Amino acid sequence: MNDSPIVIKDPENSRDNQIRPFQIEGMDVRGRAVRLGTLVEQVLSKHNYPDPVAEIVAEILVLVGLLGSMLKFDGVVTVQTKSKGPIGIIVADYTSHSDKPGEMRAYAQMDGERLATYGKKPSFKALVGEGYLALTIDQGEDMDRYQGIVDLDENSLSDSARNYFQNSEQTPTEIKISVGRDSVTNHWRAGGIMVQHLARGEVDQERILERDTKEQWTRASVLLSTAKDGELIDPLLDVDALLFRLFNEDGVRVFEASNVEFGCRCSRERLLTVLQGLSDDDIAHAFEEEPVITANCEFCNSDYIFTKEEVTAIRAE
Repeated sequence: MNDSPIVIKDPENSRDNQIRPFQIEGMDVRGRAVRLGTLVEQVLSKHNYPDPVAEIVAEILVLVGLLGSMLKFDGVVTVQTKSKGPIGIIVADYTSHSDKPGEMRAYAQMDGERLATYGKKPSFKALVGEGYLALTIDQGEDMDRYQGIVDLDENSLSDSARNYFQNSEQTPTEIKISVGRDSVTNHWRAGGIMVQHLARGEVDQERILERDTKEQWTRASVLLSTAKDGELIDPLLDVDALLFRLFNEDGVRVFEASNVEFGCRCSRERLLTVLQGLSDDDIAHAFEEEPVITANCEFCNSDYIFTKEEVTAIRAE
């Protein structure tokens, strides 16, 4: 075993709403740990989701945080599900900025009447049903978008993401996510850890791990599995301390954490741009039915109201 010591950089700053990259010493294994507190509460407080739905929305926030924080450039990573269950769509995105914290947001579209027939603690399979998970990376206007799609696993979003990396990227991956309410504040909290084996094989070919490498990967996976759900979201347990507990026998090196916050990209200006692109007939029809046009952002649940005079003026410009 490698008994290199853990390297901690200012553990006092390793708190909520942060994503901490790390590496297990002596292995070609890297990972990321996410701890979300006020951010996940802000996202969920925008909607009156039943607890089973809120838990899945919080889980996709953790997942997009784990994936989005891997960006080395300003861009947007989106994780979305589309399925046949009472929760037909779940979307979360992570916007990366070079000069400020990353921004995250999420929402779910659900059929409340169908949902009510599933009881108080329905399974993920019952809530989501058959469908797919899509990962999209938008690198900006001058770059091609990347999208990968995988069938939804009936157990969880994290299992679906694991299957995506194994089948589409040939990257052995393990992910563990936990969501719950703080026992004192009753506010939502969420956390997760992802580890990946980084050894590269031939392009577009399945990666075959050598015996020693496979044993290392198995060990890393087993150690991650010992993380308790409560530990992943415990506000009194520092993320670095948890990583030390999990991987200290081999040694774990942590890197600078990235901060994240709730942020929505909606604005009156963006919506006015959309209205400018509509045809005259569409605009006329909208104002025939109502004296104003009301647009709602599904992410932050904000309403934007536009009068006929305002829309006419902006379109004339």
